[in-house]
Amino acid sequence: MELAEYLPMFLAEGREHLQELNLAVVRIEERPDDRETIDGIFRIAHSMKGMSATMGFGGMAALTHEMEDVFELLRQRSDGLGREAIDVLLECLDALSAALDAIEETGEERIEPELLVSRLRGLVRERTPEQRAARAGTVEPPAHLAALAGGRRVVHVSAILSDEVQLPAVRAYMVLSALAELGEALGCHPDLDDVDGFAGREVDAWIVSERDDAELVAAAGAVTDVAAVKVVEAHAATSPAPERTAHAKVSSTVRVDAERLDELMHLMGELVLHRTQVETLAADAGVPGLPQAMQNLARTSQALQAMVTQVRMIPVEAVFLRFPRLVRDLSTKLGKRIEMEFVGKDTELDRTVVDALGDPLVHLIRNALDHGLEGPVEREAAGKPATGRLTISARHAGGSVVIDVRDDGRGIDPAKVARKAAERGLIPADAIASVDAARAAELLFSPGFSTAEVTTDVSGRGVGLDAVRATIRGLGGEVAMTSEAGRGTCTQIRLPLTLAIMAALLVEADGRPFAIPLDRIDRTVRLADHTVRSVAGSRLLVMHDAVLPILDAGERFGGAPAPEAAYAVVVRGATGPFAVTVTRLFGQRELVTRPLPAELAEGSALTGAAVMSDGQIALIVDCDALRPAAPSLFAA
Repeated sequence: MELAEYLPMFLAEGREHLQELNLAVVRIEERPDDRETIDGIFRIAHSMKGMSATMGFGGMAALTHEMEDVFELLRQRSDGLGREAIDVLLECLDALSAALDAIEETGEERIEPELLVSRLRGLVRERTPEQRAARAGTVEPPAHLAALAGGRRVVHVSAILSDEVQLPAVRAYMVLSALAELGEALGCHPDLDDVDGFAGREVDAWIVSERDDAELVAAAGAVTDVAAVKVVEAHAATSPAPERTAHAKVSSTVRVDAERLDELMHLMGELVLHRTQVETLAADAGVPGLPQAMQNLARTSQALQAMVTQVRMIPVEAVFLRFPRLVRDLSTKLGKRIEMEFVGKDTELDRTVVDALGDPLVHLIRNALDHGLEGPVEREAAGKPATGRLTISARHAGGSVVIDVRDDGRGIDPAKVARKAAERGLIPADAIASVDAARAAELLFSPGFSTAEVTTDVSGRGVGLDAVRATIRGLGGEVAMTSEAGRGTCTQIRLPLTLAIMAALLVEADGRPFAIPLDRIDRTVRLADHTVRSVAGSRLLVMHDAVLPILDAGERFGGAPAPEAAYAVVVRGATGPFAVTVTRLFGQRELVTRPLPAELAEGSALTGAAVMSDGQIALIVDCDALRPAAPSLFAA
C-alpha cells in the first residue's frame, strides 16, 4: 500500500483527534465522572495510535500507546486524574501536534517520546506479564472459540468498509480496537500482527461480551468509512440461541480537498453571473416560452447555489473546540478561576470564515482573561462569585452570523483608557473627562493601544484589538464592544454567512458603479425629501428621527463632489450610522466577489470587486473604513 497519497488524510484526521483529545482531557479535569467522555477518550486514542502505526510514525504510536495506560486509570478511579497527570497528558498532546506539523513540513515526525513516556509510566503501576500480553492485543484464532469461550456468550461482529475507503488498514485497526474495549477478543480478521497490509473490505472479530448488540454496532459503526455492521451470536452459555443480526446505518462521508470546494464556489458564482446576463437578454427577446424557461433555470440554479453554499458550511464549534485548553492554561498562569460556556455551537459558517476566525477570538479571550475578569480575591471583595464566567455564543441574524464574547468582569474604566489615549496622542488632554464607556471602547481598537502597565506573554503589546478589527473587516464583517463598569464586557462580531457571493445594493457615484453590502444598509432616501444643512463646513442630513453626517461617495472615491446627487444610503459604520450620497440606485444584486490587489486595497475603503452582467466592474464599499466629515459630532 502506497502511504504517501494518504498523508493529507492522516494529517487532517490527526489534527481532529488531537483537538478532541484536548477538549476531552480538560472536560475530564472538570467532571471526572463523565463516563461518556472517558469512553470517547479511549476511542480517539485507539484511532490515533492505529493511524500513526499504520502510516509508519512509530514515535507517535509509542506515545499514544503509553497515554492509553494513563487513560485507563480514569476507568478505575471515580475522582479522575490528578493535576500532574493532566499536565503530562496535555504536554503529550502538544508534542503530537508538533509532530504533525513536522510531518506536514518535512515528511518526518521529529518526535522524541522517551522523556514523556517515562513520565507517563511514572503515573501508572507496573503491569503483570498477563496484562502486558493482553495490552499488546494478543488474540487466538477463531478455531479455538469453543474452548476459549468456556460457556460464555460469544458474538461474531462483521464490519463492512465502504467502497470508497482509502485507508482500509487503519479502519480495520480502529474497528478491532473499538470492539476490544467491549469484551474479550478471541480472534479477528485481519490479525493484528498483519493489519498493516490489509486491503480488504470486511473486518471480523469474535469476542466474549455481554454487551447489547446495539452497543457493539454503535462502537464499530462509529469508525469512519464503516458502511454496515452485522452482529451474530456464535456461542451461548447453555443452548444455542437463534441468530440475531443488527446493521449499522449506512452513513458515509467523503473528504474533499478545500481547494476543490473553493473552485466549485467560484464556478457557481460564474453561473450566477451568466444567469443574470441571460435574464437581461431574455427580457427583451420576446421569444414565446422563453420567460418560463428562464424562471425554471433561475429556480434550479438558485437551488444549486444554496446547495453549494451549504456544502461549504461547517459548525462554528470547529473553532470553539480550541478554547477550553486555552482558557485552562491562561487561567492557571494568571491565578484566576474561570468557567467557560458555549452557546450555539451548531451555528454554521462558511469554511473560509471559520478558518480565519480562530486568531481574532483568541485575542478576545486573552483580553477577557487578562484585563476583564478579576482574580478570586477581587471578585469576592466586589460581591461576586470567586469564579469568573466567560461565555462565547453564536447565532444567525438574517444573512449574517453574530458571535459574542462576554465576560462578567470589571468592565472598561473610561478614565483609565482616556488617560492612556492622551499619553499616546490619540486624544487631547482636555478631552479626557468627556470620554464615556462607548468612546473608551472604540479607543481600545486603536493601533498599538494597550492599558497594560507591564508587557507579558499574555497581553500588553498593543497588537490585539486592532488586529481583530482588521481581520474581521477583511472578512466583510464588523466588530463592536460594549461594557458596563463592574458588570463586564461584551465584544460582538458580525460576519457574512459566505464570502464568495454577496447580496449588495448597486449604486452609481462619479459615473462609476459601486456595491454596498446589503446587510450594512438601514435605508435609502431621496435627498429632495429631507433637509441638508451645513454646520462648521460639514454637511448633515436632517431626518425626522436622526441627524446624520453626510459622506459624498463620488468625492470619497477619487472623483469630484456630486452636486447632482439625488439619493442617500444610510449605512452602519464602525462607530455609528451615516449617510452616503449617490447619483443613482440600480437595485439589489447578487455579486460574485473578488479580492482587490493589496496595493489597491490599502487605504481605499474598498473590500473587493465584482463583475456585473454588462461586463462592468463594481467596486465593493468597506463601510467600516468610511469616515464622514464631522468626527466630533459623529463620535458623540
